[in-house]
Amino acid sequence: MNKLMSYLLPGVFLIAVFAIVKTFFLPPAVTVQEWFVYLTVAVTVLCVVVPCVIYYLRTPPGIDHK
Repeated sequence: MNKLMSYLLPGVFLIAVFAIVKTFFLPPAVTVQEWFVYLTVAVTVLCVVVPCVIYYLRTPPGIDHK
């Protein structure tokens, strides 16, 4: 589980940076646009799904590396 967290950590930081940029640096006219809402969802999903897929490919279930 610690290995999975190490894969997810960069994605969590990217989500946090994206949220900070969205909150403090982008005007509200941009953040309410439909395309930006889809972009926010896509970035969030990619930051979580991609590390999980990488973890799964490197450590398939049922294999104990200890």
